[in-house]
Amino acid sequence: MAKIQPKNLRVYGVLLRAETVLMSGENLGRRKVLKFPGGAVEPGETPETALRREFIEEGNLAVTPAYLLHVPGTLFSPWTHSEYTPMYFRVLSEGIPSVPEHETVELTFMDPKQAIDSGRMATPEIIALKRALNAGDAT
Repeated sequence: MAKIQPKNLRVYGVLLRAETVLMSGENLGRRKVLKFPGGAVEPGETPETALRREFIEEGNLAVTPAYLLHVPGTLFSPWTHSEYTPMYFRVLSEGIPSVPEHETVELTFMDPKQAIDSGRMATPEIIALKRALNAGDAT
């Protein structure tokens, strides 16, 4: 039986370390947004495999998906004016991110409250971050 994948399935990883969270600063159209590292799930990939690949591509960082935090369903992005289906995972890693020259993202560890209060995060990301922080494993 063939697996049906939602339209524009995206995966994102919440990496908490020393009371900070790894955020990806990106330009989406004219808007400067904060989101978690991640991206599209390609045909034949599992969400976890895609998440590992995206962290390597965006930050030369090996991660281990720990557990699923939030799956809000298919949404309409006011930033890209398109539908997407995001999945948010808590990820673990002890490495240090290093963005390759060809990538257009800026990875930085931020205070979670600052990230939330910035007005640059979408609601699904805020929910995922709050769930990760409330899980009590923010080591």
